[in-house]
Amino acid sequence: MSASPAAARTGSPVRTRALALVGAVVLDALIWLLADRVFGIDLRIPDGPGSTTTSELVLPAVIISVAVISLVGWGLLALLERLTGRARTVWTAIASAVVVLSLLGPLFAAGLTAGNRITLVCLHLAVGAVLIPAYRKDARRV
Repeated sequence: MSASPAAARTGSPVRTRALALVGAVVLDALIWLLADRVFGIDLRIPDGPGSTTTSELVLPAVIISVAVISLVGWGLLALLERLTGRARTVWTAIASAVVVLSLLGPLFAAGLTAGNRITLVCLHLAVGAVLIPAYRKDARRV
């Protein structure tokens, strides 16, 4: 028995989500490289909430953190798909809230240059812009 035409076009949810994960990692790596190598921004992150000191943001940390966050989001969606028929809606609300909350650090942390703030915001928004629509695509609906 062959797959439906829609399934053949879109592939499996696992394939879609895996490609989104890779896409988010690659996009953030490209943003980091552009900021660091092209614009010469010394990329830094706050050492913690309320801290006025910063640490260097290295490319491997970006790659690993995006991969981990992507896997956590994927895992949460898979769990919600098992627990509720509204997995898509619930996960989208949670993921959107996480993206918004993640922007608080770059926007309001002390000790960051404008270039750092812009780059960090772009890194956070890029992950959300890739993962949210891709993960939603094949998520279980009501």
